Amino acid sequence: MTLLDSQTTPNSSESRMTLETIISVGVLGWLAMGMVLMGLGVW
Repeated sequence: MTLLDSQTTPNSSESRMTLETIISVGVLGWLAMGMVLMGLGVW
């Protein structure tokens, strides 16, 4: 049981890190798109 517990903890932390990175990349992507579109005068 200790092996299962030790295996579940890194998996959960990795999934959290991936979710955080996806969210941060999405937010930065939207900011970059806004800057480009405002620079072109489209938005």
